[in-house]
Amino acid sequence: MYRFGEWLKENRRLSGWSQVELSEKTFGEISQPAISQYEQNRSVPSIADIDHLARAFGHTLATVPWDAIEFGYGYGVKHSVSKLERRRFDLKELPQADSVRTFDGKTYELHGFIGIEKASGEAVQLTQLYYRIRTVVCDAHVLAKRRNPDDELIHVKKRKRVRQ
Repeated sequence: MYRFGEWLKENRRLSGWSQVELSEKTFGEISQPAISQYEQNRSVPSIADIDHLARAFGHTLATVPWDAIEFGYGYGVKHSVSKLERRRFDLKELPQADSVRTFDGKTYELHGFIGIEKASGEAVQLTQLYYRIRTVVCDAHVLAKRRNPDDELIHVKKRKRVRQ
């Protein structure tokens, strides 16, 4: 398992490109400063940015090694959730989770900005799932939840363990 920034930097170096050259390979869709932020794991890329970067390297979203890449801000984000205050759980935080459960009872395993529904195998972008999410889970603990579909998705104060 490695961080997205490490994957990006490794692919860029294997291609023999500078950050500026990689930016040019995305036809200017991603700036050199954004690439620098991604490589330093200071920013989480959007699914569109991941698509542009993957295409620059000759990949597609389907060939990105989602299971081997960890997303999140800075180091230790995925495991430092115990100190979270009661606040909104943003869309950009979802890649640090393992799975989500929706109000219609479906469970999706998360792979970056893609959710794979466990029963059917259907792939859905997280932007399409976000407002249907009831519970967010990471390392068998609830990270965030909402009681009603119209409520905000909120970090939980005490991480409860989920039954598997």
